[in-house]
Amino acid sequence: MRLGRVFLFTLLALLIFVSAVSATGPATVYKVRVKTFEIWNGAQWITAFEGTSAVLDISAVNSGQSAGAFFSGLPISDGTYTKVRVTPHPIFNIQGNDGARYTLAVNGANGGCTYTGVAANAAECTITLTGGNIPLAQEQDFSATPITVTDGASNRKVRVSFDTSNSIQYQGGADEIFPAAPAVTMTVE
Repeated sequence: MRLGRVFLFTLLALLIFVSAVSATGPATVYKVRVKTFEIWNGAQWITAFEGTSAVLDISAVNSGQSAGAFFSGLPISDGTYTKVRVTPHPIFNIQGNDGARYTLAVNGANGGCTYTGVAANAAECTITLTGGNIPLAQEQDFSATPITVTDGASNRKVRVSFDTSNSIQYQGGADEIFPAAPAVTMTVE
């Protein structure tokens, strides 16, 4: 079943962080992992994946393909599905800048990335979100255009693209850099 491109946008739409954001900028690295992936068959949630997925770098040129490769291997029973729930893993890897500050590979006291003003010193930073910053599972309803699976094949394809040009955010209160939600575009075919 090829549901990868159908639902990855939901995962990324869930990446909302509450804080005082002072500036945003482009991510050259934005790696996420999926913790759980569930679909609604009209009567119950079906867990298609639970654990820690492979890393998906959504800032990469082929991000839609790598996400699709992960989700396409998930076994989905025949039926009609109208909702999805994706829970992202709390570990993110980011690299980028907000126009003035560039990520370093060191975490600050608040769990974000420390930074430098020197672009040549930018490095990938691993962040583990904790407490109220951990993204929770959210439902995405697509009952207006349900997905029907017959003999393991979906009746439609969905293409997803990611824009991480504003997915690095400097949080003034913490004086650190954190991931911001990327822009996601979905096209149904």
